[in-house]
Amino acid sequence: MAKISEKLKKQIWKEVKEEFPDDEMMQEIHYVRLLHYYQTLDLSPEEYIKFFNKSLSKRKRLSINR
Repeated sequence: MAKISEKLKKQIWKEVKEEFPDDEMMQEIHYVRLLHYYQTLDLSPEEYIKFFNKSLSKRKRLSINR
């Protein structure tokens, strides 16, 4: 998984705020989607699946603890 620099994070935020100026929810969704894109850019297909399976298992644990 690639590390994302603060500079790139700020650039992504700028882009999503321009694309969705009046919709914070869409900004958040689009921001996370782009973060995942950059984090998984150089992963093999197996690593890509593992990345999202790991995220899914974290969400399941969080929802169980509610």
